[in-house]
Amino acid sequence: MPPNCVTLLRVSTDRRTIAENTAGPVRLLRNVMRKIREVRKRDSRVVPFDLDKVSDAIHRAQLSVGVGDRAYARELAEVVEHFLTAESAGARRDGVPDIEEIQDVVEKVLMARPDCGEAAKSYILYRRKRELLRETLEVRREREAGPGRAGEAGGLPSVEKTDAGVSGWSKSRITAALIREADLDPAVAEEIAASVEAKVLRTGILLISTALIRELVDNELFERGYDAKLKKQAPLSLPRYDIEQLIRAEAGQAPRAIEKGIARQLLLQYSLGEMYSPEVARAHRNGRFYLHSLGNPLRHYRLLSDWNEDLGARLPELQEQVSREILVSRAESSGWRRGMFSKGTVFQLDCADPGCLEALGTLVAAVRAEGSTPALVIRLLPAEWGELSVLAGRLCELVSAGATVSLLPPGCGEFPGGGIVAGKVTLNLPRAACRSARDSAASIESELDELVDLAVKGLLEKTRFLSKLHSGVEESPGALSGGLENEAVGIVGLVGLNECVSYLAGSQLHESAAALDKGIELVARIAAKLEAEQGRLGLRLVLEESLNRGELLRLQEMDGRLYPEYVSALAEAGHLYTDGVRTREEDPLKTIELDAVLLRSVVPRGGVVGKGMDLGELGPRRFSEFLSEALTLSFRKKQPPLETRKDSAITELKK
Repeated sequence: MPPNCVTLLRVSTDRRTIAENTAGPVRLLRNVMRKIREVRKRDSRVVPFDLDKVSDAIHRAQLSVGVGDRAYARELAEVVEHFLTAESAGARRDGVPDIEEIQDVVEKVLMARPDCGEAAKSYILYRRKRELLRETLEVRREREAGPGRAGEAGGLPSVEKTDAGVSGWSKSRITAALIREADLDPAVAEEIAASVEAKVLRTGILLISTALIRELVDNELFERGYDAKLKKQAPLSLPRYDIEQLIRAEAGQAPRAIEKGIARQLLLQYSLGEMYSPEVARAHRNGRFYLHSLGNPLRHYRLLSDWNEDLGARLPELQEQVSREILVSRAESSGWRRGMFSKGTVFQLDCADPGCLEALGTLVAAVRAEGSTPALVIRLLPAEWGELSVLAGRLCELVSAGATVSLLPPGCGEFPGGGIVAGKVTLNLPRAACRSARDSAASIESELDELVDLAVKGLLEKTRFLSKLHSGVEESPGALSGGLENEAVGIVGLVGLNECVSYLAGSQLHESAAALDKGIELVARIAAKLEAEQGRLGLRLVLEESLNRGELLRLQEMDGRLYPEYVSALAEAGHLYTDGVRTREEDPLKTIELDAVLLRSVVPRGGVVGKGMDLGELGPRRFSEFLSEALTLSFRKKQPPLETRKDSAITELKK
């Protein structure tokens, strides 16, 4: 468009208005001119014009220099389209613009905007870098030599590729890879590629592997001080010995499962190196906390949803998107149907919801008809004796039919409505206690504050990674993008509160009022800090128990090497760190009374009421009596009175 044709300015609440001059309003131009429908690529192919690609390119340029604005990027893309439309009437013979012309117009539009100066520079530099990369591949392309023809290729060896194929030596490929992967200046990339080629020529070898070429390139980067660039080039790998051990350990598994296990090990390396910052990865490696699902970085951790018919139809598809379970809340009796109780889905019912007892009755019939073993979480509520009797009968029937039932007391923590759980980080509470005791300048409170800060940082990094992955755009360092932040949930898990308090107070949670007070205080402090961080970051944060199983056992093993004077006493007694905030109280009623106090701001992981009891042996009548007393105890306003029983062994160890 001629420069005196129209001037586009961005002001007002929408940050853009159109100033008109002698050429008439742009709106009129948009109506009368033919839209750009096609574009000519560099290889002369003509393809459909896609305005979204122009908008995405502008948005990436914005993100590279600060926070991106998708709406503004779209407006600027429309301005580019206006310019192209106006030009099509004259300069182009067939009205089809080529890629270079479109990019030239993008440059002009960005440079014309006072608030897009930095984005314009970024876009121009990106174009130049891509141009140099194409020149490297096209102009400096070297003649490839086949196997055994090194002499014909000027003494250059053939290259043995990772897929078992063989290709000719090509310095230009090394240069292009350094520009693309290590983000090096083209001149520096060319210099490093030339140095590598000279070293290879001096060896006189006729066949070289791509792995050896990469090592030579890495060595050049290291010697020249490009440590940050070297990280981008560094390959992920597993020693052959480790792979053989994985294969032997899983020999009874299906081959596909073994292959997935090996792939997860590589993805774990990628997660710690790319998804998380060094300080977060270090805290995981050192055992201060545990980052869950490192081997599944492309999946969400968990999905929270209310029940609806569409969800029921999509459960198999959704289960592929999460590394843990889908937690479905529902209490209606309608909708239970065959095939819905698939593995990886947990149904949560709340006895406070109308129709809960009716839903349980329908559920019993559905489970028996299908022969499935669903996982159920049921939140209890004080009820009349008649209702408790019916509830106890239904629960006993469900358990006898094969269902796994976890019963929660009233008032314990719960998840917010629906949402996507991006990740979970479990805090090693016993380690925090040991660290605070060894460092005279630290306290358990300051240690926990630092630990929570690191955990929240890790959750934010995982959420940003997933947001970037699912939006397909570069991530701004200052904020979430891609829409995930509006529904994302981060979980901070707890393990070993009992051992933490035992080390600090000299007695376990169930042994003294002072120990229980300390446990309540620490949990409340963590919950308050998460609430403050949630308001600051806009990421919903939930405090949840973690079960000391599987990979989490490594926390106690690592603590045993660092703090043997404490952990060895636990090992000798045959104790593992307790799950979440649970106590070691053995009486089932006292357990409920204690756990109900500690779980007020913590989401339980596993059942609380009747945990470990055989409902089939107990029977509906006795179980309903137990429920009545358990619910009465869980509603106590004050914490239960406890006798003070000092753990003399722990007290002596601390001295």
